[in-house]
Amino acid sequence: MIEAAQFEIGVLLEKAGARPRGKRFDCPKCGGVRTITHADDVFYCHKCQWKGNTVSLAKELGLYQRLSPAEYRELRQNRERAHDAALRLYAAAHARQLELRDDLRILGRLEQRAHEMGADDPNTWEILSTVYELRPAIERDLDVLESGSAKDIFQAVR
Repeated sequence: MIEAAQFEIGVLLEKAGARPRGKRFDCPKCGGVRTITHADDVFYCHKCQWKGNTVSLAKELGLYQRLSPAEYRELRQNRERAHDAALRLYAAAHARQLELRDDLRILGRLEQRAHEMGADDPNTWEILSTVYELRPAIERDLDVLESGSAKDIFQAVR
């Protein structure tokens, strides 16, 4: 089964016989040169007023098929499962971000305490070493959760 949403309007226009000329197309219906303009999913010929969208054009070309009730149910269920998975991923990523921010605050307090203890205290250097060892990984994980791809975010919350 092929859905019209799988096509770009430019591809469908070419299949209908429209010849691309820059951002416009020649009309296969009236022969007008550069008379068809189009947006993401609609088109219009300024000479013969031939117009439509991806669905109407795909139907005209015989590429569009309606979904059976069973196919529609399956598609809807798949969408719902994907939506639920996305919500779970968002919740897990948000919870992980909160944990990592808490960890950064704790490290910041430890670093401040170590500086207050002074350079002569033997624990100062051990604390600072731990802080500077852990902080980059936490910041890297936070960066992935805040601006990474879905795949990277999924890996980070596992």
